[in-house]
Amino acid sequence: MFAHVPVAIAIQFLCWALGRRLRIPTAPALWMGCFAASIACIIREITQHEYRWIEAYGHGLRANMPVLEGLKFWDWNRHSIEETIVAVGAAVLVALVGNWWSRRG
Repeated sequence: MFAHVPVAIAIQFLCWALGRRLRIPTAPALWMGCFAASIACIIREITQHEYRWIEAYGHGLRANMPVLEGLKFWDWNRHSIEETIVAVGAAVLVALVGNWWSRRG
């Protein structure tokens, strides 16, 4: 059900590794990864909502869709909302734990 979580954490660790490679301190690199992971999950759900809208109301044409329809998160289905909240929460948790871990030593 929560397929976004491993994807979000993988994106976060890739950004962290890139940040460390560029000599960015651990905390900013982790939060950069958290931001990238969160945005990736949110954009995916926006796109999914757009596809569902086009299928249901747009007669298969994106041109029929109102501007910014995908951003109406209150119209997202429950699965999309839960998936996004859990993935963003997991990325924030990894950033908090990683930040704590880097400061303790």
